[in-house]
Amino acid sequence: MSAPPPPGDLSFSLVRDDAWYRLQRVLRLVPADGKDGIFRRILFFIVLAWLPLVAWALATGRAFECATGEPLLRHYGTHARYLVALPALIFGERVAQSVMKRLLPRFVTSGCVPEEKVPAFREVIASMIRLRNSTLPWVGIAGVILLWALVPDTGLRLEELDWARTDGGLGFGGWWFLLVSRPVFQIFLFAWLWRILLFGLLLKRVAGLGLDLVPNHPDRLGGLGFVPGFPILFAPFAFALSCILASKWAHDIVWHGAHVRDFKLLAGLFLAVLLLVCLSPLAVFMPLLKRTRRKALADYGNLIARHGRLVHREWIEGRPVADRALLEAPELGPACDIGAIHDSVVAMRNIPLTKASVLVLVLPAAVPLLIGATIEIPIVELLGKLFKTLL
Repeated sequence: MSAPPPPGDLSFSLVRDDAWYRLQRVLRLVPADGKDGIFRRILFFIVLAWLPLVAWALATGRAFECATGEPLLRHYGTHARYLVALPALIFGERVAQSVMKRLLPRFVTSGCVPEEKVPAFREVIASMIRLRNSTLPWVGIAGVILLWALVPDTGLRLEELDWARTDGGLGFGGWWFLLVSRPVFQIFLFAWLWRILLFGLLLKRVAGLGLDLVPNHPDRLGGLGFVPGFPILFAPFAFALSCILASKWAHDIVWHGAHVRDFKLLAGLFLAVLLLVCLSPLAVFMPLLKRTRRKALADYGNLIARHGRLVHREWIEGRPVADRALLEAPELGPACDIGAIHDSVVAMRNIPLTKASVLVLVLPAAVPLLIGATIEIPIVELLGKLFKTLL
């Protein structure tokens, strides 16, 4: 178990030292020198989950032709899952480590967490470390994976196993897929779903500290302008899920006569659900931003009104102003400057998102879908003709 962060450490990892990570360290997949062993683990799990399937299919003549159904080669989803999606999920752990290390301390360094609440912020991190290191979530993940394997339509009756069927049921390749390959992938997949939840709980507890926001901050988020950078955490996760869907749809288009238009609605629904899941943790700041903006509009409106009355009294009515502190305050400046301050408060947003924070999820998810669409729609050919026309 990891100890609470030292006094100078404000970082938190969504990955390191959870139960699954510790098991990989015991198995020497994660080096003991503090490195993450990303490429070692990618190679190991590809060899473990994918290679035995291909080896058995080749040995039994089921890789290219199969009397019981489609051969393994036609099941694009199997290869996309273990050669592309699984490495993406593993590599995403390094991305998560980098992003959290860079952005989480900014709650303190930006002043959003005031100095007197820094100890409470560290206690939040310590509590999240204890939750991350708990084995209970992983018991739940194991239970879901086991239950999924026992459901007939997702187990023995799975269409993806047609290539592995024999007269007596499933051959070695089929059982390896059910008992090893698929559970390995599901562990990494459900691990990321748990990390999204863990990340949301972390932000909720940070928001509950009572942050010191600056309503007229130029980032239009009260000083939380770094928060929209968090969603890149889940870009590899989005890419992995999209690869699996795109490979399944490509299979249906090539071998079952489906068309790209058949999947338009599903693709839109997938992107919408993906954005909802990955961006929902940031929603914990919306009530705080809304309250801050509403109060600031009233406070700064009153300030502008007082300042404006004094300006009007002195320069329009020609009456003397006894208390000139507000008029001469250098931090407010002339009337045109103080108006700009109010405009910045009006421009403050209630939602901590930007176009970039949405695109970092949409683009990785869209690329596999677009590549899959090229099977039926010759996008490269069309672009080539367009290029020639323009020249």
